[in-house]
Amino acid sequence: MKLETKAGLFFTGALALAGVLIFRTEKLEIGGKRNQTERFTYFDQVAGLNLQSKVLVAGVRVGEVRTIALENGKARVVIGLSNECPIYGDATVSLGSIGILGEKFVDLDPGHSAKGPFPEGKPLPSKAGVSLDNLMETLAGIGKDVKGVTQALNESIGGEQGRQKLDEIVDNIRQLTGEMRAMAQENHGAINHTLANVEAISAELKDRLPKLAQQFETVGKNLNAILEENRPELKGIMGDVRKLAASFQGSADNIKSLTDKLNRGEGTIGKLLNDETTVKKINEAVDNLNGLLGGVGKMDFRLDMNGAQWDKRKDSRVGLDLEIAPQPDYWYAIGLGSTPDGKIAESTRTVTKLDPITGQPVTVLEKSQYVTSDRALTASAQFAKRIGPAVFSAGIVEGKGGGGLEFRTLEGDRLRLGVLAYDFSKRDDKPNPRYRFTTSYQFWKGAYVQAGIQDIGNKDLRTVFFGGGLRWRDEDLKKLVGLAGVAK
Repeated sequence: MKLETKAGLFFTGALALAGVLIFRTEKLEIGGKRNQTERFTYFDQVAGLNLQSKVLVAGVRVGEVRTIALENGKARVVIGLSNECPIYGDATVSLGSIGILGEKFVDLDPGHSAKGPFPEGKPLPSKAGVSLDNLMETLAGIGKDVKGVTQALNESIGGEQGRQKLDEIVDNIRQLTGEMRAMAQENHGAINHTLANVEAISAELKDRLPKLAQQFETVGKNLNAILEENRPELKGIMGDVRKLAASFQGSADNIKSLTDKLNRGEGTIGKLLNDETTVKKINEAVDNLNGLLGGVGKMDFRLDMNGAQWDKRKDSRVGLDLEIAPQPDYWYAIGLGSTPDGKIAESTRTVTKLDPITGQPVTVLEKSQYVTSDRALTASAQFAKRIGPAVFSAGIVEGKGGGGLEFRTLEGDRLRLGVLAYDFSKRDDKPNPRYRFTTSYQFWKGAYVQAGIQDIGNKDLRTVFFGGGLRWRDEDLKKLVGLAGVAK
């Protein structure tokens, strides 16, 4: 290989190495601005900030200052950011400096991803950072305040008059301490007597506390004995509850078996229900009867029988509701129900306690609150208006004025979520209005389950409930009326 070729190759390699070193040293990016995104912001003052100043995120360089210009009395700063540094909707920028006299840089807080990307063309919000100028202004203010305080002290206690005031203060303190010493000497006997009384009381309490502990232990043993004596009765009650639950389960299985047979068309009733001709005739008869009754034939009737178990008060609620709908978007709802509404009651009793000062037994009245159930048959009558999935209602709710909002969704309104507010009177046994949140899901035909919370606004009366029920629509009621006619 010729010498000229070797020299050319060496020179070319040296240039390439120098280029790589320049790129790595200056942190240049191949492609220039194509790998960066421009953003801009406004500062009240940018003294010390220069072009090519760093833009840092958590101390890491992610860009540089492109331009600085004056716009409407503020500094408009354009920065170039690496595409690898996304910024979000709550991003902010501020000016910072490396050390007290170090170079200034733009400190960027990129924000949080949950806020979404920062919009293009919108200035980044800026906030004032800690700078040497701000520090000097703060120190100047502190110095001014210190100077004012020292001047006031000098005017107050400086000179002959100030020394006289200090002497008077010292004399007053000396006189006060002397009076306190004399008072302590005069009342020395009373103080000793008080301490002796405290010691006597503590000694008496030391003697009585073991006796009180023994009495409490005796009461606990008596309670355990009572529970042991009534344990067979408690076991019998729990056995009866299990039998009742098993009976309910058997009844539910029988009902399901019966409905399955009806759906398959087994038996006389099943054939009638599944025979289209019979059903058609029954519906025609019902339609003719409704026509004779006038406008009733244009109305839809919906019947709802339900029940629920109140968890906190161990009681149940049963209800029968009827909806009469002249039009699909509004109807009238009437119902009867037996609701175990809770009430706050108060009781007093006389108990004997030891006086903490004298140690002697004294008689006092103890008050306690408890919740009772007020079961009564109540009536409801409301007007309901439907707008989309929302149903608004108002009228009489369980004998009290009230209203509610319910959302009905899924096919056939199978899922319902609603809240009911009523009984807005404020009483000692019920401080706040009654609010009831109910959710229900119709899982098979007209059968549904429900759960909710009663008395959300009254902490002592609040309880959850679980239950279910059956709903019959207008077409179901027509079938039942037709079957009743056939049975006759």
